[in-house]
Amino acid sequence: MKKTLILGGGIGGVVAANALKKAMGSSMQVTVVDREPNHYFSSSFPLLMIGERKASKITRDLKQLERKKIKVLHSEVIKLDLPGHRVTTDEGDLDYDYLIISLGVEYHQETVPGFSEFALNAYDFNDVIKINQRLSSFSSGQIVFFISSLPYKCPPAPYEMMFLLDQFFRQRGLRHKVKLTIVTPDFSPEPLASPKVGQSVRKMLNEKDIEIITEAKVLKVEKNALILDHGTKIPADLLLGVAPHWTPEVLRNTDLVDNSGFVDVNLRTLETCYPGVYAIGDATAIRLPVIGAYAPKAGVFAHAQAVVVAKNIISLSKGLNPKFRYKGKGMCIMNTGFGRARYSTVHYYKKPQPYITLLRPTMLAYWAKVAFEKYWFKRWF
Repeated sequence: MKKTLILGGGIGGVVAANALKKAMGSSMQVTVVDREPNHYFSSSFPLLMIGERKASKITRDLKQLERKKIKVLHSEVIKLDLPGHRVTTDEGDLDYDYLIISLGVEYHQETVPGFSEFALNAYDFNDVIKINQRLSSFSSGQIVFFISSLPYKCPPAPYEMMFLLDQFFRQRGLRHKVKLTIVTPDFSPEPLASPKVGQSVRKMLNEKDIEIITEAKVLKVEKNALILDHGTKIPADLLLGVAPHWTPEVLRNTDLVDNSGFVDVNLRTLETCYPGVYAIGDATAIRLPVIGAYAPKAGVFAHAQAVVVAKNIISLSKGLNPKFRYKGKGMCIMNTGFGRARYSTVHYYKKPQPYITLLRPTMLAYWAKVAFEKYWFKRWF
């Protein structure tokens, strides 16, 4: 029996495990290892933030995968012995024939002075719950949402959160008492897209009276202020941030990573420098053709990468040539509030530059996003 070990129970890990087990059945042992007992559907964090989702509705126990004969281990990965085909966890050693690394990123608030003390991480499940609690008693003042550094996953998410904050306070008749500001190190929203796309997001922010500050370098967070370079100080009554993203130390201690700390992979197969070892999702260092920038990180891309890797492992285990290739394509739906959303298509391998569309807000796109959340849990758990 062949063994595939999957490190990480996020979107990529869950999809890969399902695809492998469904195709291979008892001929392959599929094991998912994660230090967290639960899977969180992060696409719904913005709705959780404003109270339109309950935490329990977007959480699943990873052990539910065992109903599909997928083995789940609640363990911390401590060391990778890639030449020896062995992974060391705090519960013991595991060997494998194929390895899929889907460990995602960690949030390191401590690298921004004052973040941990004075801000909440809008990408962290527990902090999003705290944000919701803070919002329930917030009636006036300034909310500043800042992106600490690049790269960060799901580039549209901060803007989606701002649009939903606008909705939240308008529905309560408090919007005129609340100032909303978003601060980003990017030169524009959706910087990999054409200027027209970024301009359309700026226009919507302006229409909703949301201030945007671009090309900002965050130096530190104070009790009631965000400090940028050049002596810029932005007052704030509530500070929400996206913490710096790092790959887990267990990956940074290997020769898999580039000088940024992310895992080097083949652009088409997601294979690392070790045969039979693949990396997918947020931990990967995928540089775009021609322009050389890092590809955006998001669950939709982890999903597509997982499918390609699973299909190629299935082929290899059957003695066939692995012919499936990742195409750098995906879609995204940005909730813009009041039952509308913007549908986006992405082809980031397109030359000479990525192709990204962003349609106008529609109710259809909003309901498609709601439906996808339901589909996700039904299909994969």
